[in-house]
Amino acid sequence: MNMKKGREYKEKVYGEISNISKAISNAHRMEIIDFLSNGSKCVEDIANQAGITIANTSQHLQILKKERLVKTNKKGVKVFYELADDSVYKAWMSLRNMALSVSPFVKLAKDEFMQENNYPEPIDYNELDHEKTFLIDVRPLDEYESQHHPDATSFPIEELEDRVAEIPKDKMVIAYCRGMFCTYADQAVKLLQSKGYNARKIESNVKDFILN
Repeated sequence: MNMKKGREYKEKVYGEISNISKAISNAHRMEIIDFLSNGSKCVEDIANQAGITIANTSQHLQILKKERLVKTNKKGVKVFYELADDSVYKAWMSLRNMALSVSPFVKLAKDEFMQENNYPEPIDYNELDHEKTFLIDVRPLDEYESQHHPDATSFPIEELEDRVAEIPKDKMVIAYCRGMFCTYADQAVKLLQSKGYNARKIESNVKDFILN
């Protein structure tokens, strides 16, 4: 057995995995991956979401692209970025769930934020009687059109108050948005509850529906 070649093989494999891990292990790049799980986005939209400059956003995207975690497509003169495939979102989701499990600080920060804003606790959609619920997607329309739960109706958060009369009051209203750290669904639930609706949120990202 050639031990030297075995060592070279392991160094190549672990080295490549390390490069991919380094590309993910940045707070802004994690947020970008989470954001792109909702559909393709241009640099300007990503920069606005991450709260950083367009120049810095482009640098982060190039690092992700170099490690084949995102890919690009052109629409007219604009370049749009999207996740390379569903395994990228799964990797981010596993990291997020591990952090919630092992780090008391992540869960504490999340719980404190929810309490400070008086946001209600989320519920598990799989435990509900779906015939008695009305599911709403409160993300922007382009994200809904990209992918959505088959039973969901689009009510972008900025339109919700003007369209609230379209929502039935004889069912529990379930809102979802971009996932666990997005607050659109929380805002929607508070608005609906203030108008007499039985409303709750779920923390699922649209990818969670598709992949489960």
